[in-house]
Amino acid sequence: MNLEYVPSRANFVLVKVGDGDVIFDAMLRRGVIVRAMRGYKLPEWVRISIGTEEENQRCIAVLQEVLAG
Repeated sequence: MNLEYVPSRANFVLVKVGDGDVIFDAMLRRGVIVRAMRGYKLPEWVRISIGTEEENQRCIAVLQEVLAG
């Protein structure tokens, strides 16, 4: 998807998506929960937890849909 991210060895990854709050709300409305990072002074980022392969594929599909507008 050509998005900036922070490499991680944890169970989540930080992804730069533009307005993290907007992306959080849009994904939540579609049933996918990510965490907006504004509270950590990273307003353009969201934290995406690693799930099952199916959950990860759905998260990616929803993120693509939301970013496409």
